[in-house]
Amino acid sequence: MDPEVKNAVEAFGNGEFVIVYDADGREEECDFFLPAESCKHGHIRTMRKDGGGLIFLMVRPDIRDKLGLPFLQEVFPRYARDYPVFSALISDDIPYDTRSSFSVAINHRDTFTGITDRDRALTVKEFGKLSQRALDMDDAEALSTFGEHFRTPGHVPICIASDRILETRFGHTELSCALSTMAGMSGVSVGCEMMGDDGLAKPREEVRAYARERGIPFLEGRQIIKAWKEYDGEWKHRYAPPGERALSEERVFSNNHDEMKLPEKKGARVMATGVFDIMHPGHLHFLGKARELGDELVVVVARDSSVEWLKRHRVVHERARREMVASLKMVDAAVLGYSEDRYRIVEELRPDIIALGYDQRDGEEELKQELRKRGLDIRVVRIDKRSGDIEGTTEILERIKRHGA
Repeated sequence: MDPEVKNAVEAFGNGEFVIVYDADGREEECDFFLPAESCKHGHIRTMRKDGGGLIFLMVRPDIRDKLGLPFLQEVFPRYARDYPVFSALISDDIPYDTRSSFSVAINHRDTFTGITDRDRALTVKEFGKLSQRALDMDDAEALSTFGEHFRTPGHVPICIASDRILETRFGHTELSCALSTMAGMSGVSVGCEMMGDDGLAKPREEVRAYARERGIPFLEGRQIIKAWKEYDGEWKHRYAPPGERALSEERVFSNNHDEMKLPEKKGARVMATGVFDIMHPGHLHFLGKARELGDELVVVVARDSSVEWLKRHRVVHERARREMVASLKMVDAAVLGYSEDRYRIVEELRPDIIALGYDQRDGEEELKQELRKRGLDIRVVRIDKRSGDIEGTTEILERIKRHGA
């Protein structure tokens, strides 16, 4: 292990601060990290005065699952019909990531306002201690205990890590979870961004000097990512995300609907994606043209949760949508995508070409940039709209609602 990482892991395991810079081209921010269970009001004061950003909790996925913590980005669309503001405020344009990690914000029930240093320290510390105990409880007991001691809304937001730590997302939340796990701590950290006096994030080298003067270990995200890849601790072998188990059981279907492993590549593999909620001629044109680009076509069908987030409505269940697509002559295989990281399926399928429909929201340059970042050499082709009056799913649904036909 890198000596700097080893020193930081030891300090973190002793309940001390570590400061982490994520990466160039991402947030480009330095955050305080501290084990939640070690938090005292003096730590909150230090983060408030020397950090100046948001003080928040960062939670490992097994704890997220045990306590039933949701991604708010997935919750809001479910209530958009009653509260249209959730649709208006949809977070589909985060400049540095594909998804927000924010969940609920909490206060401990023994706090008063919840915002003072002592109140926030109590919330953070007790949540860290609960997280340690909760993993040994059944789900019902964990949820009951969580509700007994905490309430929401509150003054300490929770951010939850992606399922595959530092494989699909590389934010401070995932970096902190990896550091906490390697240090043998609870898997929950408290963090705070370090802000400068010019209205921007405090520069990395300025933060590095701050850390050096105070004897606080300073790391860059790439160092933690490398150490995590080499780490072979028990948690990595024990934790299997529920979503991955479900996907492995029912994701790939051939044209005769039999479950199967993804076929060996026949040559140039083309990947197309979509919702395919109400099949119409535009879909057939798109998939037919995509199939002509290579030797086989694998279609990725969006999960229900992704549909609710992106299109704000869903008529047909994901399993039925996938089966409809798989039945088409031009489709060699149809799979469900991932709601958490839409690029993960690309890494698994390794297509030679990605076909985009004329109306798909992904910009070609944005997609190409993400592919390069992940080391994927894939050609992106935009399929033109078929000439004539071809209505899309949204237009069809609107016409049905207006005229009943």
